[in-house]
Amino acid sequence: MRSITGDDYTGRYVAAATAAVRPAERVDYAAELRASIRDQIEGRVAQGEEPAAAEVAVLNGLGDPAVLAAGYADRPLYLIGPRWYPTWRRVLRIVLWSALPPVAFGVVVAMVLAERSPWGIIGPTIGITLSVGAVIFTGMTIVYTALERTGEPVGTWTVDHLPRGEMDAGTRLGPVEMTLHLVAVVFAIVGLVAVTVPWPIDDAGHLSVLDAALWPGSLIVGILLVLVGAVVALRARATGRWGVGSATAVAVLALAWAAPVVGLAVTGRLFDPAFVAYLDIDDDAQLVITLLVVVGTLAITGWSAFAAFRRALKPVLN
Repeated sequence: MRSITGDDYTGRYVAAATAAVRPAERVDYAAELRASIRDQIEGRVAQGEEPAAAEVAVLNGLGDPAVLAAGYADRPLYLIGPRWYPTWRRVLRIVLWSALPPVAFGVVVAMVLAERSPWGIIGPTIGITLSVGAVIFTGMTIVYTALERTGEPVGTWTVDHLPRGEMDAGTRLGPVEMTLHLVAVVFAIVGLVAVTVPWPIDDAGHLSVLDAALWPGSLIVGILLVLVGAVVALRARATGRWGVGSATAVAVLALAWAAPVVGLAVTGRLFDPAFVAYLDIDDDAQLVITLLVVVGTLAITGWSAFAAFRRALKPVLN
């Protein structure tokens, strides 16, 4: 096809659109694209348009040649496409909400123990939390981008996946989310063991983070609450049913956690005095830690109850 204008728009367009195609297939793709462009130009000319204007109009209508090139080369212009994006977003939210609050809390406690000023606490807390979030986001994106590029199947959706009765704010729990929930339960139990069991420490005997008077009842009650909460949440999500009953159970469990933690923290019976003395934490630092524990516990409890009832009372869409 000869150039209609001195700028050779068609030739340049075809070259740009087929540049990413494998050399063995480039000639065929280029010929097919040129023929398509020629037919469209001839159709416009037959209707009375000038050839040059018809060429410009056809090429403008075809759009960015990079988009056509991606289609020819089977190279999508996105990292995560519609097949994997919902799963990526859902899992990313779970991981971020599970990881970042404990990270922020741990940094604050570490900065308090290091006797940092308030501004010396806020800066590192924000910086480290954002850094951890960025690492999680990048890692999850890389994993799901690889799944997208390798053509890993997501799984066939059927009407059997639709929730029955009151609908949760999403689909049923998938195997990835189920695994993440179970891992979270394991980590919660390991965390309880770490802070309740007296551990041998050089030159200090056996010390625990929580008051020794709470052992072993604190561990037993804590594990029971974790397991009951996991059963309630997993059952509701796995069946796609989240009603007022499930929300009430979540709120009661949250209060069952919060009441003893806040009560013991306010009365100074939450942490082991020997452990506090071993770390040489002064009175001001103890007060700050107590406030953090109380405020954090109340905030988590309030949000858990609010989110549970908001989900349960959300109108069902017809």
